[in-house]
Amino acid sequence: MKAVVLEVKDGYAALLQDDGTVVKLRDRSFTPGDVVDVKERVMRRKAGLRAMAAAAAIFFMLTGAGALIYDTPAYYVSLDVNPSVMMEVNLFERVIGMEALNGDAEDLLKGLALKNKNIEDVISEIISRLEENGYFDEEGANILIASAAKSEEKAERLAGKLRGAVEDEIADNGVKAEIASGAIGYDMVQAAKEWEITPGKLNIITNLLGVEVDDDNIDDYRDVSVRDLMAEYTATKGEQGRERAREAGKPGEAGKSEEAGKSEEADKSEGAGKPEGAGKSEGAGKPEDIDKPDGIGKPGGVGNPGGAGKP
Repeated sequence: MKAVVLEVKDGYAALLQDDGTVVKLRDRSFTPGDVVDVKERVMRRKAGLRAMAAAAAIFFMLTGAGALIYDTPAYYVSLDVNPSVMMEVNLFERVIGMEALNGDAEDLLKGLALKNKNIEDVISEIISRLEENGYFDEEGANILIASAAKSEEKAERLAGKLRGAVEDEIADNGVKAEIASGAIGYDMVQAAKEWEITPGKLNIITNLLGVEVDDDNIDDYRDVSVRDLMAEYTATKGEQGRERAREAGKPGEAGKSEEAGKSEEADKSEGAGKPEGAGKSEGAGKPEDIDKPDGIGKPGGVGNPGGAGKP
């Protein structure tokens, strides 16, 4: 079991375990803040005054460095469907702060006691409440999970665990939904706080849709569901692809140029009255060499609307 060293004093160390319990061990060169593995076999507190003294010492530690460690966010996690929820998670992966970022989320979280619970349990409980309130009744629902931490590796790992928790929850309830999860940077978290929106949703708006958020448009996106944002992204990419295809060269243009070249060569040959092949420059008349821009007409190339227009 993982535990964090709260304080070392008089040859003993107080450690807060990830199940919320505190144990007292002999000091083994511990340093406050160290994360260590604690075996099941731990020092048992003796009855009487020694037990009371130990409890008093631990209480003292918890009101100092221990409390600071427990109450310090190690991760920021956002969950978006249409309700948007932002959570602060400590070193033990327990939720120590939660904020509803739109009206739907405020209604959703009413009556739920989620603080100090494990983040995976919290995510599962929120998904269950979303299902109860009909957010997954229509096909094509999207669930977005974003995680931020000082270590991108840890953020990715937590995002993966939360994705697994969501998959288990929706499978148990027969829900069909698209799940997206991943790590984001701290800068995105700070920007999201400024705009009172989740970092996951802000990431879609700025990096996928290419929209620069400002005072004039933020309200247009705050209450938009992830499903609608992704639909807008798909439509935008499709239109961009079609536009690129039009600009690169319409189908048939290269063919027209090729036919014109053939006709011109034929006219020259017929009108000259020279023996066959006379006056015919080397390579002239080869269809593939006549006014054929690079890439045009090649399968999957710029001029292929079917390939370029895919989002």
